[in-house]
Formats: sequence, C-alpha cells, structure tokens
Amino acid sequence: MAGPEQRMRGALSVVRSAVLGAEGAFETFITVTAEGSVNAYNGHVDLGTGIRTALGQIVAEELDVSFARVVVILGDTAVVPNQGATIASETIQITAVPLRKAAAQARHFLLSRAAERLELPVDDLTIEDGLIRGHDNRSVSYGELIADETIRLELADDVQVKAVSAYSVVGKSVPRVDLPAKATGELVYVHDVRVPGMLHGRVVRPPYAGVDAGPFVGTSLIAVDEASVRDIPGLVAVVRIGDFVGVVAEREENAIKAAAQLKVSWKPGPDLTDLSDIEQALRANPSTPRQLIDKGDVDAAIKAAAKPMQRTYLWPYQMHGSIGPSCAVASYGDDGIRVWSGTQNPHILRGDLALLIQRPESEIDVIRMEAAGCYGRNCADDVSADALLLSRAIGKPVRVQLTREQEHAWEPKGTAQLMDVNGGLNADGSVAAYDFSTRYPSNGAPTLALLLTGRIAPEAAMFEMGDRTAIPPYDYENMRVVANDMPPIVRASWFRGVSALPNTFAHESYIDELAAEAEVDPIEYRLRYLKDKRAIDLVNAVAERAGWTPRPVRKEPEADGDILRGRGFAYALYVHSKFPGYGAAWSAWIADVAVNKATGDVSVTRVVAGQDSGLMINPEGVRHQIEGNVIQSTSRALMEEVSFERGAVTAREWGAYPIIKFPELPKIDVLMLPRQDQPPLGVGESASVPSAAAIANAIYDATGVRFRELPFTPERILKGLRGEQPTAPAPLPPPARPAELNRWQNPFAKRGGVLAGIAALCAAALGIGAAVLPWRAIAPIAQPDASVYSAATIARGKELAALGACAVCHTSEHGVVNAGGRPLETPFGTVYTTNITPDVDTGIGAWSYPAFERAMREGIHRDGRHLYPAFPYTHFARTNDADLQALYAYLTAQAPVRAATPANTLAFPFNLRPLLAGWNALFHRPDTFRPDPSKSEIWNRGAYLIEGLGHCSACHSPRNGLGAERQRAYLAGGFAEGWEAPALTSLSKAPIPWSEDELYAYLRTGESRLHGVAAGPMAPVVKELAALPDQDIRAMAVYLASFNEAADRPAHDALAAKLEASTAVTTAASAGGRIYQGACAVCHEVGGPPLFGSRPSLALNSNLHSDVPDNLIQVILHGIAKPAATDLGYMPAFKDSMSDSQVAELVGFLRRQFAPARPAWADVAATVGRIRQTIAR
Repeated sequence: MAGPEQRMRGALSVVRSAVLGAEGAFETFITVTAEGSVNAYNGHVDLGTGIRTALGQIVAEELDVSFARVVVILGDTAVVPNQGATIASETIQITAVPLRKAAAQARHFLLSRAAERLELPVDDLTIEDGLIRGHDNRSVSYGELIADETIRLELADDVQVKAVSAYSVVGKSVPRVDLPAKATGELVYVHDVRVPGMLHGRVVRPPYAGVDAGPFVGTSLIAVDEASVRDIPGLVAVVRIGDFVGVVAEREENAIKAAAQLKVSWKPGPDLTDLSDIEQALRANPSTPRQLIDKGDVDAAIKAAAKPMQRTYLWPYQMHGSIGPSCAVASYGDDGIRVWSGTQNPHILRGDLALLIQRPESEIDVIRMEAAGCYGRNCADDVSADALLLSRAIGKPVRVQLTREQEHAWEPKGTAQLMDVNGGLNADGSVAAYDFSTRYPSNGAPTLALLLTGRIAPEAAMFEMGDRTAIPPYDYENMRVVANDMPPIVRASWFRGVSALPNTFAHESYIDELAAEAEVDPIEYRLRYLKDKRAIDLVNAVAERAGWTPRPVRKEPEADGDILRGRGFAYALYVHSKFPGYGAAWSAWIADVAVNKATGDVSVTRVVAGQDSGLMINPEGVRHQIEGNVIQSTSRALMEEVSFERGAVTAREWGAYPIIKFPELPKIDVLMLPRQDQPPLGVGESASVPSAAAIANAIYDATGVRFRELPFTPERILKGLRGEQPTAPAPLPPPARPAELNRWQNPFAKRGGVLAGIAALCAAALGIGAAVLPWRAIAPIAQPDASVYSAATIARGKELAALGACAVCHTSEHGVVNAGGRPLETPFGTVYTTNITPDVDTGIGAWSYPAFERAMREGIHRDGRHLYPAFPYTHFARTNDADLQALYAYLTAQAPVRAATPANTLAFPFNLRPLLAGWNALFHRPDTFRPDPSKSEIWNRGAYLIEGLGHCSACHSPRNGLGAERQRAYLAGGFAEGWEAPALTSLSKAPIPWSEDELYAYLRTGESRLHGVAAGPMAPVVKELAALPDQDIRAMAVYLASFNEAADRPAHDALAAKLEASTAVTTAASAGGRIYQGACAVCHEVGGPPLFGSRPSLALNSNLHSDVPDNLIQVILHGIAKPAATDLGYMPAFKDSMSDSQVAELVGFLRRQFAPARPAWADVAATVGRIRQTIAR
C-alpha cells in the first residue's frame, strides 16, 4: 500500500469564468480528487429545504459515484460560484442545472480518458462508484485517471446528461444529510461560532423601529453618554457611526448590560405612516400602475354582466418570526476579513459589506453557517454588518446577537398587500370578466448598517414585485391584470410565496364566490376554466384523495354543539421571478376546518395537499417541504399579523405575534403526483400558495360568511358571524410628554378640605417654634474599632440589618452596598439615601453610638439636622438598646466606602428641615417596644420585629396629607415606590385570606402558593430576610396572621382549586388573550411544569384582585430580574417589547379572566402610561 508521501495529489475541476474578481478568476462547480473525494459547489444555501441532500444526489447520479462520497459546499464566498440570492424556489429548478452539467462533463471526460487507457470504446465501459470497468474486466478508477495532474475543464452548455430512465440515485428517497448532527446537537450553528480572541458586541437601534427610508434615517442621533457605562467591567468600546451605535465587551453578559444601560439621545422622530388601517395606507401610498395582461373587452363585459361582483381582499404585514434572534461573527484583521453569517445571500451580503467598509469584495470572505431564521428574513442579515463595524473599530473578532425585541421590530417584514377584483357573472353562470388590481409595497430591505452609517441614501426604492402569480391560472375570456408598483411603507423583504400567496388568496376566493353565486360545485367550476392538463390531473387527484363530494349549493352543516365544520378548495401554479416569470410546482389544497361559533376559534383539522413537482430528486425531501409549507402558511392564515402604533412596529415578542403551536397543527395528507419524466420544479414555496384561500373557502362552507381579510382571528370571525362590518381602529392619543420627574406638586394643592390646611398651618407653626430649639451637634469621634465588639454581637447586628433591609435602601443601582445614593421618590420630591458605611468623611465613621442612637430614635443627624421620615426612625425608635448596639457594631465593622450623598430635590416648603420638628411633634413617639402581656411570647416577638426594624407599616399603611402613617388604618395598605403595598389585614382584596403558614412561606421563600411571588420593592426585602432564623420568620407570620380571619386550610385549598378551574383559559378571542397565550401561559397556566422553579397561579394572585392595577402593570413592565430566592427563577420584563396599548389589553384580559367577580379597572391605558413615564426603574 502506498505511503502518505506517495499519495496522488491531482484533481479534476469543472469551472467557469468568474463574473467578478481578477482577470482569469474562475468559479468551481465540481472537484474530483485523485484520492476519490468529490466536492460539489453551489452558490445557494440550505434554509432547511434539504437542497444539500438533493444537490448531492444530482452530483452522485451524473458522476456515477456513491452518494456518500459527495460533499456539497454551500454559501462560502471564497469557494462557491456566485449564483445570486437563494430565493424564488430556484435552487433545484435553476442553479442546480450547471452543477448537473458539470458532474456530467466530468464523467464524460473521465470516460474518454479511461477509453484511451484501456483501449476500449466508450460504449463498452461501465461505471460503478467511480470505478470504470471494461467488458474484459479490466478497470481504472477516477483517481488513477487523475493521478497527480491538475485538470481544469471549462463548463460547457451542451453537455449530454443522463436520461431519467438511467437514474439510480435521483428519484429515490434519501435521509437528509444535515439532520443527524442537528438532532444530536453536534452541528455548529452561527450562534455557536467561537474564534480565538473573540469579544462580544450588542447594538442600540434608533427609535424609528422598522423604518428604513426618510431623511431622518442615519441622522437622528444626538449624543451618546459613554460615562453611563463606565462602571461595567470588561467594557472595551462604545462605537458610534451616524445612527449606528454599538458596544463591545469581554463577556457577553456585560455587553448586554452595557447596551441596556447606555444613555443615548435621539432627535424627535417624524410622524410615520399610520398603519392602523392597512387598506387605507396601501391605497394612499403613491404607486405606478403596470398592466400585465389585457384580454378581451373587460369594461364592456362587466357592464353587461348579469350579476356584477366587486370584491376587495386584504393581506396583513407579517413577520418571518425567527425563533432565534439574528447572530454573526466578524473578524477584521491584517490576515483578512471573515464574516460567519446565517445569510441566504452570501455574495450579495459580501458586496454590501465591501461597500460598508470601502474594501474590495475579494478581501472579504462570507462563511455561511446554519442559523435561525427562514426564507426572506435571512435576505437581510443586518447583524453581519453590525459585527463587522464593531470588529473594525477594535481590531478583534466580535460576535453580535440581536435581542428578541430588536429581531421582531427590525426584521424586514413580509409586506401587506391589497387586491381589488371587479367582475361578475353572465346570465348562464359563466364568468363575465376578471379585472384584477394588486398593490404591493416593495421589499428591497437594504442592509441596515449602510443606511444607519450614511453609506447609502435612505431612499424608498420601488421594485416590480407584486406580479408573482398575479395572472390567475384560469382561461377567462375577458381579463385585465394590473400591478400597482409602490415604494415600501415599512422595511420589508422576501417572504415565502412572495406576492403570489396574497394574489392567489384573492384569485381563489373570488372564483369560489363566483361558483357559489352560479350554484356550481367549486371544483367543477374551476375545471371549466382550467386548460392545463397537469393542473386538471392534480385537481382531480386531490379531490379524489380527500373524498370531495360535489356541493353546487352550500348546505348548512350539522352543528356539533358550537362547532361548525366545513371544507374548502384552492389551486395555484406558483409563477415566480421577474415577470412574466416561470412556474414552479403545481399545488392544490383541500382544507377541513372547525369553527367555534361561540368563541370564534378556527381550527384547521386536516389538509390534503397535492403537488406536481416534476422530477422529484428526493421524494421524502419534497414531502418535508410540503408539510413545512402547510404548517407555516396555516399559521399565517389563522393568527399572524404585525401590529403598529403610530407607524412603528409594536409586535416585539411572541405574545404580540403568536404562531401556531404543535397541538394546533392539522393532520397533513401529502399527495405527490409521479412526474419523474418531467424537469424538476421548485418546491420550496409552491405548497404555501393555495393555503389561505382554501382555509377561507372552508370557513365559508362552515359558516356561510365570507372572510376577505387575514388573519382569521377569533375577533374577526365573531364579527363576521354577527354581521358586523369591520371598523377602523380609533386613532391613538398624541404621545405623552415625558414626565418631569423632579417636579412635584404640593400635596395640599388639590385638597379642598379645611382640615388639610389646618394641619399644614399647625405643622408650620410647630416647626418654626421648634427651629429655635437647641438641636445640638454631637462631636465626631475617631473611626470606631470593630475589634471592641464580639463576633456574636456583629453577627446579631448583621441579622438586624437584614431585618431592617438597610442595604435595600442604602445601596444605589450599580453602587456599593450601604454606600447610599439611591433616590427615593416621594410626593414631596426626591430624597437620596445616605452612606452608612464607616467612612469618616461621607459615612458614619465619625459617629459615636449616642449619635447613631439619636438618629435611630429621634431622626436627628449627628450634626443636628433633622432627618426626613423617608428614613423610618418612627419605627426604629421601638428597637431595644441591645439590638441598636448590635446594629451599630455591625455597620461600623464594615469596610468604609467614600461616597458623597447627592442633594435632595424637595419642593418648598418641604426642603426646610426645621419644619420636621413640627412633624415629629405631631406624629412621632420615640418609645421603645413594650410587649402586650395578653399575647403570646411568639406574637410579641413578631410584633417587635414587624413594628420596629421591620417597619412593615411604613409601606403597608396609608399615609395622611403630611406623609405620616394613619394609625387607625394600621397595615390597611399603602403605596411605596410606585407599587401598591397591599393590606395585610382582613381588608386584603386577595381571594383567599392570609394565613400564618402562607405568610411564613412568603416571608421565608418569597412565594405563597395562594397569593403569589414577591416582586418589586418586596423581593429584595424577602431576600434580606433569608438571614433571619426560622423562629423569627414564624413569629412575624404569627403576628401578621392575627390581623386576619382564622385559617381553614382545607377550605382554602378547595377554594383555590375552584378558582383555578373556573378561570382556566380555553380560548384567546381577544388581543389580550393572545398576548397572554404567547407571553404568559407557558409559566402561569395551571397544571404545567414549574419551568423556572415556580408556577404562580394568576387566579389566586392578590394583585389581580386589587382595587388598582398598578402592581400588575409594574410586574409586566419590569418583570422580576432579581427574585427573592434563586429557586423562584426569573420573570422577563416586557417594557421594551410591549406598547402601552398591548400592556393595557393584557391587563384587561387578566382581570376579566382571573378575577371575574371584580369590576374592570378604569383608565388602564392611562395608568400604564403614567407608570412607564414616571416610575420606570
């Protein structure tokens, strides 16, 4: 056996001259090495369509080698031919043709060379897996024929390929080569790419979400405050170019944090096109009519029609809905420029990147990786350009991944489309005329970074795109078709069935309406106008497969309770590419639906999808494509629609953009007509094209109501069943002006009562009188020596500090523990918490114990100033001496931190500290806690902890006009930091009263099964309580439980089960319901697994039963980023992914669904706006 040094190193390649590149450059299609390997190169990419497998079959067939020997290389611009964008189902139908010829050409060449070597006629030779054998049994392999020679053949057009009858690989089902690695997790997706020295980047997008044309694009950035992210460890750079803003950090989590924390100022945005009424927006968009066909005399025929029929069909904006946000890695260096990308257009992207960084295309290599996304989304791989800009800025590889909100908001959408049909019937039921007009905004979607950096002008380009399948497949005597070409309204790109799917929705819905009016079976009526033999065969085969029964007149179906059942038919020949284009596969659907007339829910229960694909390279691969088309297009027909507010995309997470789930999938019966003697046709999109019309026609069969606008949501169905006409949504109010957070109204300004004024005057008089009292300063001391305190005393002080939640208030965001600086918003202004570390100059390092004790009991600073009662000394005064000394010991034993406290911003007269003497005279009693001898020891212990350092009533009791607790309403509920602190007494609005055990569970773990999870200001308090022993938590629970009715656990459990059963969500017949299903149900629906350690029941949640929606809104907007215990998991914040109206819809649904006995909240939308503007944390 030959050693490695004796291996043959030659290769045979089939090439053609490159369109771009240096003189003499070429593109390779096939390489056969002397060692026996076969590489096949194609410029398209596999988007889950199975083309890698099918192309391998084609090459194996034409080259007469085993399929296993063929390696198909896709999308790497350094080695594959430039064959344009992976679009329009063109790979097998078009770009595979030169590859097939190249393989055949290589085979002919090797056969000829073998004939010379063996001195036999070519016709006497046979090939088996690259071994050429003569009739005399002498043989020679491809490798031996190539040897050490480098052979390069110029691709010829007139190559003779194999006859179909000779196929042994093509036409046979082969398992997809990409699936094993995907199923086992071995495949490296673009999200998984890691290169040496790689850093992590994130981008900050402009506020004009989803818009890529207009003078404001690329010119709206005012300033970037780099100081706002200086505290983030490992931050490498903040990059700004025009409207492009990005951050780079050593670790991904820090890049995420920096992008969220970076303060960026933008110019006010322009008024964008109002898309609340899509039809009106499309009609108003400037357009240029382009006539595609004008046959017969359409106007005269319509005028003479016995029954004129004018109809309008509307298709919404839809989202590609990439399950994984876009990701890319770029490396800009002296050794070259490489970009690892999930694009479906590698060469086009390379051109854009070259333009972006002003470098020759030849210096850039785009390496295409498997990625999330789908057909059309990956046409605009913006994140590759983002990564390249950041890599160029720092000179190191950078990985960039978008957020979910960025993905949904900025991905170029599948555009909306408006189809008008005018026509009608003659007296004999025949079609009088067909006058079709379609409006389709263009879908160019330039690479975003080119626009944001100003490299290209943000002009709305108009393309001829709305003409795909615009001419119906029927032979109407009088027919006119006009495509109204128009610029984009919002950013849009290709989508499966681009313009053909909406056009066919109109064609096939209209002919169904004609058949119904003519009282002819819908399939029979179509066959009257179909002249294409293959189309007729397909239609008949699908009808037979589905068991279609003729229905010349619609009959009212037998109702199954509230369920109405129907079936509908639709047919299409997908015509794609530049007009007039050419046909891909023929496709026909029969869809069975079930419509719930009570809820409006539509279920597609079965689809018979027939297809004539010509020669099927891999029949099972074709079947997979048909099934995928059925699933995606059913989802698009039933539920998918992008929402907008003031022209900007608001569907920024799955709750606002639901997609079909596995339990909702129809049974799919695929019928593939055997046409192996015909050329192969594109199958990537064809099966989607009849979908919407088939479903719409089935809904009509079930209900007798025509629906001409997608999606077929429960609300739309219910309106149609009730005979309601679609109404344009009410215009939104003008955007709210940002609240001025530092301006606070005098709390007496709107109080008409005389008592309020008297109280104010008394407080002022007392304060003025008290101002002359000798509140003396206490002399500073040297920094205390912590060694004078025992370890036990310091440990006890640590527990007490946790009880008082000292660190919660005295630690600013991103600050050092207890160093102060946290702003506390009050009705009187903002108070900043002080530094309580033992720093001599800025903390309490110069405080003696008497100074500390005076502050805790009397609210007097060491220097004699009054402290504001935002510091709850009114509670701390009740603490005994030993505990105050332990707390002092603990605080002074900590490491000192130098941090000055910002100045308070309080309105007059509340900025006058001497007035606090009057306030103290009215409302403060500096008495230590005295046990109640009539109560148990554990009750008294709980009372001491709650009323003293625990200071629970500081938040959970209402306050009077001067900010003092109303003692007669102790623990009856209050507000703190924008959150409602609910009543802890029998006044609680919770559906199940608090019990000792539930209070203990809540305070110990942060969750009560019967009430909910600690959130907002309460979460860090419970987290601090973890330092306390169980007996103290139990004591607190005993004390608080005494303010509630005696617990009956079996009764509580029974009530909980009843509430959960009676409020279970069975349908989502509203926008709020769909948002719940998409964003909330996975974690909150009763009966599911606790995905993140907890599964809070919304039916039992106290916040949903409250008199005010504030807490519910707060937790939706802000989530629970730092739960009280890690076992509780994490709740995401939706403030960046839901608009005010979406939050209001969700809040309204949750209240109706889970607290049906409680009245609806008023002015929810206004409350959402207020909370977002003034209390967002």
